[in-house]
Amino acid sequence: MVRPTILAAVVLAVTAAPVQAQNAQFRCPASGTVVEQSVGTRISYRGQDAGDPLVCRTADGQRRFLGYWSASSLFYRAGGVQLAKLLMGGSREERINYFSPGRDSNSVHIFETWRVLGTNPVETTAGTFDALRVQRQFEVAGSAYSYLETIWLDRASGAPVKVEVNHLNGFMAPNVMAWEATDLRTGTPRSPGS
Repeated sequence: MVRPTILAAVVLAVTAAPVQAQNAQFRCPASGTVVEQSVGTRISYRGQDAGDPLVCRTADGQRRFLGYWSASSLFYRAGGVQLAKLLMGGSREERINYFSPGRDSNSVHIFETWRVLGTNPVETTAGTFDALRVQRQFEVAGSAYSYLETIWLDRASGAPVKVEVNHLNGFMAPNVMAWEATDLRTGTPRSPGS
């Protein structure tokens, strides 16, 4: 079959493009960068994943989309092409939908809307950062379960420095939490546009 091969080549070309593009809005933190989080955890970076410019490697071997979310997440596997387009400046909003196992092991339909909200200064315990703001709206079809998750990515280092979560109903996901950087130590200094 020729079609799957062509589709795979197009997907690889689209997802590989942001690292080379001058208008790419994201880059991974340099190796040695460490973010201390107000929730008592830390993320230590090893740099960009060789196979995906939107994925960063951590010191403990994890692959994280935008340096934060697991690259093996269903949303990233389903919407990596759209998210690459969004972060290259090709769009301001992308909608992803996929199926996921629910709490009762039945399949649930998930809709996510991702937006790049621009850049702005953000204050954290670690200081004030000029940051790219990205928003994720998560919704389960046919239910009231929904939340907004906003992340700020320091433009100088590429590191996530703050996450806000607004649960739009009475249910809270235990793994979706707000935090801010209490300390940011960069490996190799980088400036926006370099």
